[in-house]
Amino acid sequence: MPVSATLFLNRNSGARSESDALVETARAEGVEIVELSPDVDCAREVRERARRGTKLFIAAGGDGTVHHVVQGLVNSDAVLAVIPTGTYNHFARDLGIPLDWREALDVALNGVARSVDIARISDRFFVNNVSIGLYPELVARREEHGRDYPRWRARLYAFYRTMRKYPHVTLAVESQAQQELVRTHVFMISNNSYELERVGIEAPRATLSEGKLSVYWLDHMPRLRLARLVARYLTGRVKHIPSFRSFRTTQMRVQAKHALRVGIDGELFTLSMPIVVTIVPQGLAVKVPRD
Repeated sequence: MPVSATLFLNRNSGARSESDALVETARAEGVEIVELSPDVDCAREVRERARRGTKLFIAAGGDGTVHHVVQGLVNSDAVLAVIPTGTYNHFARDLGIPLDWREALDVALNGVARSVDIARISDRFFVNNVSIGLYPELVARREEHGRDYPRWRARLYAFYRTMRKYPHVTLAVESQAQQELVRTHVFMISNNSYELERVGIEAPRATLSEGKLSVYWLDHMPRLRLARLVARYLTGRVKHIPSFRSFRTTQMRVQAKHALRVGIDGELFTLSMPIVVTIVPQGLAVKVPRD
């Protein structure tokens, strides 16, 4: 009996030959394929298929692909599966999804469903985090040359332009327990907590079911000092520096003097003020390995 599933494929993530093999294998299992493009309203496509009875939606791509697919899934009886073919694949790694697409497809079709937290900012849901300050600027500069430009050159160009501009933001932050005026270059809100004392650039989450937002920022500082703090982060010592701030909450409000460009799961959006961020406990069902 064919599987009642739809796979949303981002061909910009991963090699073309691997994408072709994934499509062929998935279709042999009875999975419908929808190739993503700027013209595809992913959330609408998900909702229409869910109304027709589709219960499994597979996001084949990176964290941005996952972000667009989940907009139509939260608080429904449908299940998300992830085939990580992007650059970083943070959400898939935190779920323990294999990075090999064949193994990930097997999890999608034969794994077990588990409920995890998701978070909401304004009218969008996110699985990883929201970033304000330097990171959205880096992404914007990186994308200026388009997808055909070598990625390593785009990253170097983005780093140079961003650090030369060195943007900062001033935010009025309110939660159940505190109110604070924050002036910073780096501000992030995550769905559950990162393990910041891990050595290296990756900061995984030990759980996606603690029912909390984690908020992190660094006090405003000169460029050279920020570079030193990045070095501390890479050695797992960021939580021990005086300029590092954090707290956990279930809901918060952020106000700025004007609309802000933000990174949501690595995708860029411009949001009007104020923005309200909340956790949605157990709001998303995902496929994970049986073991």
